[in-house]
Amino acid sequence: MSDRDELHLLAGAYALGALDDADKTRFEEFLLTSEEARAEVASLSDTAVILGLASAPEAPPADLKSRLMAQIAATPQLQPVCEPVLDAPAVHAATLSAVPGAAPSPDAARAIRKASESPAEARADARWYTRPVTVLVAAAAAVALFVGGNLLGLANANDGQQQAASLAELSAASDLRRSVSTLAGGGEATLIWSLELRRSAVVIDKLPALPVGKTYELWYIDGSGAKPAGTFDAVPSGNTVRVLDGSMSSGDTVGITVEPSGGSDKPTTKPIVAIPSA
Repeated sequence: MSDRDELHLLAGAYALGALDDADKTRFEEFLLTSEEARAEVASLSDTAVILGLASAPEAPPADLKSRLMAQIAATPQLQPVCEPVLDAPAVHAATLSAVPGAAPSPDAARAIRKASESPAEARADARWYTRPVTVLVAAAAAVALFVGGNLLGLANANDGQQQAASLAELSAASDLRRSVSTLAGGGEATLIWSLELRRSAVVIDKLPALPVGKTYELWYIDGSGAKPAGTFDAVPSGNTVRVLDGSMSSGDTVGITVEPSGGSDKPTTKPIVAIPSA
């Protein structure tokens, strides 16, 4: 494995802020030279946002503040050390990135990414820095879901990349909404959607694997019936994520059924879950 291949494997950890300073510096230098790596980091970050939204916010304990303040009061405090601080001349990010061997600053790294991103990716980037992701575990799962493509219940890596790009666009929508329903047999299914984009995605927890010859199928359901919206398989563990095919309309319910491999034109079984959007 070449050094570049080894660095490319750090994309997921970089997107989660999990690299130490040395590896972060090496990877950001690598980002300067790899458009593919910049695109992958953008997709991983945006997918983490989607999965973070799929987790219901949890209120902190009522006594959290009082316990923290009591702990602070009981912790010995060191005297401040006052040392003269010399003003250093400002260095523009572009200048720094042009110096051989110089580590780009976070601002420089973001500038590099913004230079190559689409308008949808730019909006997703703004959400990544301004809206907190409430569940770190969901963010870590996002990396696992993306890598290899088949972990999304898809046949190949290209399909996985297309799904990640669709998730990135969806996460950038200004009208993003979510609804949670319980699966038959346990587990939860979260519907995330944007009527501006007319797109939606599902994030499903504890979805069981199906026997050979069977597949899960998604449906947009309205007063006129059910329209097929894609088939998928469950991942071995964790969350199963799938962006629906087709266009969503206001008031649609999203259903999931078990169908023969290849899918059906109309549902042949009772939905294991039906998630309303109204």
